[in-house]
Amino acid sequence: MTPDCFPLDVSDHDLVLGGLADSVAENRAAAQKWLRLLTFYRRREADDGVRYAQAPRFALTARQQTVAEVGELWGMSEHRTRSQLNVVLTLSTYFESVWQLCLDGRCDAYRASLIAHFARRELHSPDELARLGRRLERFLRKHLRSVPGLEELCGVDAVLTCTPKQLRNKLSYEIRRLRSADAEERFRRAHAERDVSTVDGEDGMSWLTVGATTDKVTLAKRRLTLAAKQLRAQGDERTLAQLRADLAMDLLTGCDAGVALPSYARPVVNLTVPIQTVMGISDTPGVLSGGQVVPAGLARMIAQNPQSTWHRMLTDPTGRMAELSTTSYRPTKAIWEQVVAEHGACFRPGCDTPATEAELDHRLKWPDGDTTRENLWPGCKSDHKAKHAPGFSIVQTENGSFAIHTPAGFRHAIIPTEHPAEDDWVDPTGIQHSATELLHGLTYIKELRDDFRPRDWATEWEHDLGDWEWELTGS
Repeated sequence: MTPDCFPLDVSDHDLVLGGLADSVAENRAAAQKWLRLLTFYRRREADDGVRYAQAPRFALTARQQTVAEVGELWGMSEHRTRSQLNVVLTLSTYFESVWQLCLDGRCDAYRASLIAHFARRELHSPDELARLGRRLERFLRKHLRSVPGLEELCGVDAVLTCTPKQLRNKLSYEIRRLRSADAEERFRRAHAERDVSTVDGEDGMSWLTVGATTDKVTLAKRRLTLAAKQLRAQGDERTLAQLRADLAMDLLTGCDAGVALPSYARPVVNLTVPIQTVMGISDTPGVLSGGQVVPAGLARMIAQNPQSTWHRMLTDPTGRMAELSTTSYRPTKAIWEQVVAEHGACFRPGCDTPATEAELDHRLKWPDGDTTRENLWPGCKSDHKAKHAPGFSIVQTENGSFAIHTPAGFRHAIIPTEHPAEDDWVDPTGIQHSATELLHGLTYIKELRDDFRPRDWATEWEHDLGDWEWELTGS
């Protein structure tokens, strides 16, 4: 009979560390299986001419034979076999660093598949795919977490720890940068297709979907959450999720519950965007609190909206944000705005809670630590609580960064938020034209660039269809 749990003499540290080593072994096994699939396919490619010469009428392509042979034995459907083959072909061809991380056991199959599917769905040029691979390397290196003691157990000292949401956001951002030439047209086309749809489910329930720009959807959900919390505070026993759904339907069907937005809070969603994008000389996308990417066209729409609130981050000559402070525990609005804009999400690396929905936490607890921008960061309710729990602590490392110490004896580095940036500027030297003429000229240049951009590149594999109030910060 197998034991129900590990023996008591196995420490918490070794229990958690051993689980990470198990994950590394799983990652290696998955990559090894992919490598076998790739090798079998390459061999079928190599002897394709021989098979055709033997039986021209019945010769299978390399892909067809791989599906028939490997899929049957491994118990995978044709779609799944082709999908996994496409993933490993993409990784081994254009994302060699990711492929090597998989073979080493540092990256799991799910994250690797996200990269491959995003790239194959959005990019068609081999040059674009290669450029995306190079841009991802820095992000992946930053999220390789070194864990003491791991190398003795499994031969590697670090593993990839970015969350799937963080990886999706990074892929979305870089792909939009690569496809900036047609970003405006794609946004206008998607915006024109906004609609309301319904899906009927079982047990008497249906789902309503409203299509709108990301800023409006995020703001609507946040407003419903604040109103739901107000009802909970008044004694309503429904969950926040139930209240959000009921309030939305009451508003849409004319049965307004009459719940006002709490006076102590207003929905805020922070958007950080390069100033070149707002000026119309760049199509670099912006980023919402929490990391969600929005196209340049939407960022400009928000900037032109008279109801948007502009907040400019002030920096010193070295690029750091200007110092703000208060002697009280509660931060001022100006401090809150800067902290939210600077950090984007909860301080814990694996938490994606947007800064606008989190609490502000003192790194060094108050009053030992002042209420300043440098001593504050966003923390979701559970992580804010965990930080103060026995055994947890925040420490500053030798290079000035911060890390979390856990009761089991691990230290996790806190990675600063990466903000969108654009280095390209139009050289104004000698320009003798009005702003309107300059804008027309830039528009004409952009249209020419769009006309000459390749749009339908052939690839060596087929695409699987089944896989898969505003605070605007100028930086």
